[in-house]
Amino acid sequence: MCIRDSIMAWPHRMFCSFLSHRLTLTIPRSTLPAAAAATCLALQLQTVHTQEPHTRELDGRSLTTADLYALSRGQQRIGLSSDAHERVLQGRGVVDNILSTNEVVYGINTGFGLFSNVVVDNAKLGELQENLIRSHCSGVGPLLSRERTRMLLALRINVLAKGHSGISMESLQRMIAAFNADCLPAVPSKGTVGASGDLAPLSHLALGLMGEGKMWDTDGSLQDAAVVLKRHGVTPVKLGAKEGLAMINGTQLIASLGSEAVERASTVALCADVACALSLEVLCGTVKAFHPLIHQVRPHDGQQLVASRVRQLLCPDSPSELFQHHGYKGKVQDAYSLRCTPQVHGIANDVLGFVRSLLNVELNSATDNPMVFTQEQVDASAPMGFKRQHSPTSATVLKDGEVKDLATAKDQIKQLKDALAEAMKPKLTGFKKESDLSYQSARGLIISGGNFHGEYPAKALDILAIGIHELAAISERRIERMCNPSLSGLPAFLVQDGGFNSGFMIAHCTAAALVSENKVLCHPSSVDSISTSGAKEDHVSMGGFSARKALEVVEHVETVIAIELLAACQGLEFHRPRRTTPALEAVYNLVRSEVKPWDKDRQMSPDIEAVSRMIRDGRLWQAVAPYLNPRP
Repeated sequence: MCIRDSIMAWPHRMFCSFLSHRLTLTIPRSTLPAAAAATCLALQLQTVHTQEPHTRELDGRSLTTADLYALSRGQQRIGLSSDAHERVLQGRGVVDNILSTNEVVYGINTGFGLFSNVVVDNAKLGELQENLIRSHCSGVGPLLSRERTRMLLALRINVLAKGHSGISMESLQRMIAAFNADCLPAVPSKGTVGASGDLAPLSHLALGLMGEGKMWDTDGSLQDAAVVLKRHGVTPVKLGAKEGLAMINGTQLIASLGSEAVERASTVALCADVACALSLEVLCGTVKAFHPLIHQVRPHDGQQLVASRVRQLLCPDSPSELFQHHGYKGKVQDAYSLRCTPQVHGIANDVLGFVRSLLNVELNSATDNPMVFTQEQVDASAPMGFKRQHSPTSATVLKDGEVKDLATAKDQIKQLKDALAEAMKPKLTGFKKESDLSYQSARGLIISGGNFHGEYPAKALDILAIGIHELAAISERRIERMCNPSLSGLPAFLVQDGGFNSGFMIAHCTAAALVSENKVLCHPSSVDSISTSGAKEDHVSMGGFSARKALEVVEHVETVIAIELLAACQGLEFHRPRRTTPALEAVYNLVRSEVKPWDKDRQMSPDIEAVSRMIRDGRLWQAVAPYLNPRP
């Protein structure tokens, strides 16, 4: 085995130790290859039901897509790290200091968007924020599931924990209390254009936390939010200045749905390699196209990883009994859907690595507007649009020379007091203001920008859909080859008594239908933009749709790979009593534990769903992972 094979296979070496000790595998996901990271997800899925609930500290800096997806299951509590707690307090201090000066600052005491030039009286600032939430609750469509709402709420808390939003500690703690009590607002899935953030869905999230609108109770029923919160002893959030804006400005819907998409896609990408290997056996193909020499001269990471994995599945130490029987006699080379798997599956794995890396940055990014910075953070930088100015010091006030009489001493003491009082006034002591997009007080800086724009995750999830779809496209071709007797040498549609039985005829049609739907869903929504908010927001990302359709594409891929696995297991029946490799026999046994052989026609939908669940929950990958150890 080449060095790269050894490196790429290391998660599988850890698998056996993991099983024997029943430990949770905790590895920085951004440091792993895409498929290896998905392996870790599958391992974590195995033990999540055995672990005692524990608290995950959110710090606004280290949350990963795997962490967030794990939080969707409702089996962990969350809390704030100590440094996040301090940052939130400092950020709120900047806002409170500005309020004490009666200065006009966007997002604090003004209207929003096109109404940013409207000044609001201090006595109405809380009501201003509440009006913002209510008016922006304009979402439509199916509600997010409870699992996806957990991710949305947890991610918003993580972003607020960075301390750049100006949220109060009291409000943030109430959000955390709602999560830990599993009090989840009802959030419609449609209505965001992905800039200025996911305003509509995040507003519905905030509305429920305020005790208004509807909320999921712990039994899965929808109730009035005020009733649910009271039942579980959670105090509704009472918004202060800027807090409504802080709760809804950001890309958290895109990023949370994207996290689920990339984690599920990683798992199905692993299972696609298993399905290909089993199909290759059933179709009496050869492993020669997976020879390491071929892939070392085109050394893409994903390509080499897939080739190595399929080699180990098909030829761990020696060819299977099935292969030794047919010996690839009378054939020259396999069809592209078999021998080009490393090249096609490989790029899907590399795309997953790129998307995960980008999302891991997005999950820990401040996406608010305006943004809050403490004076310490301001002093550490020199942003564009400002010039440094020296603050007054005693050297500019006190005169040189010796104090010779009481009157002179009193005069100089007065000058010093005046200078100190002037220095303590909330004014631009660190920077000279040259932009109307910001305001600085003695405690820090409030500045407007565009971090709420969802173009980054939107583009990434459009790319994810395109990359992962190809796993289904090539899988459907393998299903066709197994069902077509002129290509497989097996009974038509993999069933005896064809004509009386239809076998896999329509299962293949289902796969073809889903692949065709994916071709439309893979059109990138982020290439579109519609001007909104009176042309103030004249370019948007459409990232919400990017995320929703990426998830739909992933679900379709899971189903198509499930159909291929069912077809391959059925095809294997016609080669009995000859056996395939131990790893693929383990897959066969797992499938047969829930789905019996197809000896006569029956409803197939339950079988497809059963194997789809095996893919989603990681059981199918776990069945083969112990066999994928480094080979000499």
